[in-house]
Amino acid sequence: MSAENLAAQAALFTCLAGLAVGHPNLPAAYVTISQHAPRELSVQLDSPSKVEAWREALGVDAGLLVVDRIGTRPSLEFNATVFGIAFHVYAAYDQAVAEAGPA
Repeated sequence: MSAENLAAQAALFTCLAGLAVGHPNLPAAYVTISQHAPRELSVQLDSPSKVEAWREALGVDAGLLVVDRIGTRPSLEFNATVFGIAFHVYAAYDQAVAEAGPA
């Protein structure tokens, strides 16, 4: 179902605004949305710890975390519907970053 207007995406924007207010220290992300899926968004992060922060903020069960690969890089991700919004949260990272943590 494609959105006919911006109002069709209002629930998604409201959800993101609520997260920003309720969790002001949540790591910033590259967020993508589309008119073709007005209640879905992708949240790209740069480290597993940031994926974990988003998982906790959204109240998603740790059992939904998936360790995989995106191209040649390891990844950590989860898919969950929260507040009526389908989230795909993920990070592809360099192994040294995951082991050492952010600088």
